[in-house]
Formats: sequence, C-alpha cells, structure tokens
Amino acid sequence: MNNLILRYNKPIIIRLCGELLTRTTESMLALIMIIYVNKMLNGNIIITMLIFGLQPLSDIVFTLIAGGVTDKYGRKKIMLLGLLLQGVAIGSFVFAQSVFIFALLYIINGVGRSLYIPAQRAQIADLTKQKQQAEIFALLHTMAAIGSVIGPIIGTIFYRTHPEYLFIMQSITLMIYAVVVWTQLPETAPALTTPKQKLEVTSPKQFVHKHYAVLGLMISTIPISFFYAQTETNYRIFAKDIFPDFVFILAFISTCKAIMEIILQIFLVKWSERFSMAKIILISYTCFTIAAIGYGFSATISSLFFTLLFLVIGESIALNHLLRFVSEIAPTDKRGLYFSIYGLHWDISRTCGPVLGAVLLSKLNGSMLFYICACFLIIGGIIQALFVQNLERNKIKKDISEHTPHVL
Repeated sequence: MNNLILRYNKPIIIRLCGELLTRTTESMLALIMIIYVNKMLNGNIIITMLIFGLQPLSDIVFTLIAGGVTDKYGRKKIMLLGLLLQGVAIGSFVFAQSVFIFALLYIINGVGRSLYIPAQRAQIADLTKQKQQAEIFALLHTMAAIGSVIGPIIGTIFYRTHPEYLFIMQSITLMIYAVVVWTQLPETAPALTTPKQKLEVTSPKQFVHKHYAVLGLMISTIPISFFYAQTETNYRIFAKDIFPDFVFILAFISTCKAIMEIILQIFLVKWSERFSMAKIILISYTCFTIAAIGYGFSATISSLFFTLLFLVIGESIALNHLLRFVSEIAPTDKRGLYFSIYGLHWDISRTCGPVLGAVLLSKLNGSMLFYICACFLIIGGIIQALFVQNLERNKIKKDISEHTPHVL
C-alpha cells in the first residue's frame, strides 16, 4: 500500500478508491437490475429490454451533441455533474412505477455516464505521463474487477430481503464520491488554464477530416465490443441450451474472469509496453479471436477456463493500450472529445449488437454466432493494425519535419 501511495499522486489514488467503491455497488445492483425492473413492469420482457437499450442509445446521442463538453467546462465540473445525475437516477428507481419514468431515469443515467467516463479518462491523461497511462487504466480495470467479485455476493444477500436497498446504496455511494471529487480533485483541463481561443465552427465533413484518427480507431474497435455484447447477452441464451446448470456456469464465468483480471492485468500491460502499438493490436486480436472460437465450442468448464484466459489476455493488452493511444493522438485541449468519440464503439455495439446477435442466434445457432464474431475480429484486427501503423508513420514524419531546420 505504501508503494502504491508513493508511486501515484493523490488524484490517482482517489480515482482508484472511487472506482473500487462505485464498481462494487454497481455490480451489486447489476445482479438484480433487470429482474427488479421487469418485475415492476409486470414481467413485460420486451418493454424491459427496450428500456435497457435506451442507456447506450442516449450515450451515443449525447456524445454526438456534446462530446467535447469536458474540454470546454473542465474535468472536475463534468465529473461532478455526471456522478450527480447517475446518483439521482439510480436512487429514483426505488420510487418509479410507470414505463415512462423507468425510461426517463435510464436515459438520465446514460447521460450521466457519458459525461463522467470521458471526463475521468481525460483527467488521467492530464495528470500522468503517456508511458504510465496504460498502467493507470489497467489499475482502474483491476479495481473494477475486484468490485465485480465482491458486489454480486453482497447483492445476493440484499436481494432476498430488501432489493430497494441496493438502489439506495448505489445512489449514496455516487453522491459521496461526487463530494470527494469536488473537494479533493484538481481541475486539469488545459482549455481552462490557457488563453481562450477563437470559437471554431466546422462542418461535418471538416470534422471527420480533422479527427479521422480517433474516428477510424473507434470504428475499427467495433469488432471487439460487438463480441463483448454477445458474451453479455446472447451467450446466456446459448449457454442455457449447452449446460444443465447454466446459472452456475454464468457465475463461474464472471468470477473466474474477474479473478484473472486482478492477477494478470497489470503484469500484461507492463509486459506489452515493449511492443509497438500495431504489434499489440495483432497479439490482442489473436487472443480475442481464439476466445470467440472458444465461446462457440466450449462445452466444459476446463475449455471455458482457457477461453476466459485468452479473453483476459486480449482485453488486458488491447483495451488499456488503446486508451493510452487515444491520449497520444488527442490534442491536449481535445482529450475529452477524443475519449467521448472513441468510447462510442461500446454504445454502438451494445445498442445494435444484442439484436443482430439474436437474429443470427435464431437463424443459425450459438456456435455460428461466435464463429462469425471470430471472423469480424480477424478482419478488424488487420484493419486496425494497418490503420495504427499508418498513424504512427505519419506522426514520425510530422515530428521529423517540425524538428528539421529550414535552410533559406
């Protein structure tokens, strides 16, 4: 613990503790959220799933409208607003009775998340050196993994007696964390510490041309998030047909994956720092592809274990270094915008992925669904590696031209 305090500054320590606390209560709630809402809506599963699809959809819409809001108004204010919106929305679920109120609260929660996540990632980029950023993101994911192990255990206990307490606990946790953010974290947005520039107005075409790097990175990451969307939704239906005790299997997957993340994530990030970004992508996409194939044919716990191992290796290497790479390509006054745009791939996949996957599952079968995911990952990995290689090559050329003295 002393080494942790000495190695990282106060804002990073606060972020790590906040991630552990909020992810623990969030995973407590995740266990019963769908069941609770579905029960309150008299078992109408279609309406329930439509409501749960509103959060990623609202994330997409809000990001497109106000993706760079954290660059304009500051990390601290936007993180605070995002946490307060989430806290109010989650706490209000206890009192909700109608479809409209549930939908409205879920949209508010989605807006809160789309404000908070890019702002906190941008703040990490502001506070740390580029070489250390992947390590910090890995630490945050490790804290989240610890929370996802602890949370469901506590959640199960409360669900049997007073499920509404879980909503209240999550809401209070978010409010407490908001107070800590406001009183303890500094403002780090470069736009608020440098002279104000002239307001820039661009057309959609100019915007795409100017920010093509992060847009290309976001689009080429969709195969990963599409695969995750299937593991989070349609695999549960697929597993029900394969395993007699599929509830135990789902619990095994979530627990085993979280433990692997806790043990391996930081080591894998540090180990992979020696490679170029293009090589990191090729290694990680290979692991993701093997994991997708594993999800398709695994019918035993032992095969699932190795499937999860490749999944954790792939995500530990790719996801943390991709966040670091986004920070590298982002102008210092556009980090919030770039993290907002890049994060859209999760929202796109979680909005469209379950429906597309369900169609493939019904028309073909679960194995074919994950083999198709593997094909997407192979194609996506090649495209992203070539794209990143091109970005790095252009960056080197630009650096050389800027540092070469012009002879008159």
